[in-house]
Amino acid sequence: MLMLLSSTVNPAEIINQLFPNLWVFIAHVIATIILLILLSKWVYNPFRKAMRARRQKIQEMITDAADKQTKATIKEKTALEMLTTAKVDASSIISEAHAEAEAKKHNLLDETKKEIVHLNEQARKELAKEKEQYQDDIRKAIINTAFDAAEHLLEKEISKEKHQKIIEDFIDNLN
Repeated sequence: MLMLLSSTVNPAEIINQLFPNLWVFIAHVIATIILLILLSKWVYNPFRKAMRARRQKIQEMITDAADKQTKATIKEKTALEMLTTAKVDASSIISEAHAEAEAKKHNLLDETKKEIVHLNEQARKELAKEKEQYQDDIRKAIINTAFDAAEHLLEKEISKEKHQKIIEDFIDNLN
């Protein structure tokens, strides 16, 4: 069967069937070239320009994002350093405040103790003074009572100074 086909078909006929008319073929080729030129000028070149612009825009966005990322990283490091510094400062302020509070506490306690000692000393002095005053008052009362009693007993005239001296000697002997 293959033979049948090859014997009946001529190569010139195949070319005639593929290219029926040379002028039509040339017109088709020229129309295709014109169509390709027009498509290239009106479609492909604008498309390439748009793609270049798109690539450039994407590249700018990537560069901008990288810059922003770098800046954000730097700001984050700065913020972390500031936070660390703030924590250290806060810690030192707190420890200084504790130390100052302790010092004030000790100073207040020392001052209070000194004040208590001073008040106790004043109270002792006042008590001693009052005791002495009471002893003097009692001595005077005894002297006056003794003088009155002696005056009644003796009913003689004795000078007050002499009598007072006798009574003071007597009281001194009692102490």
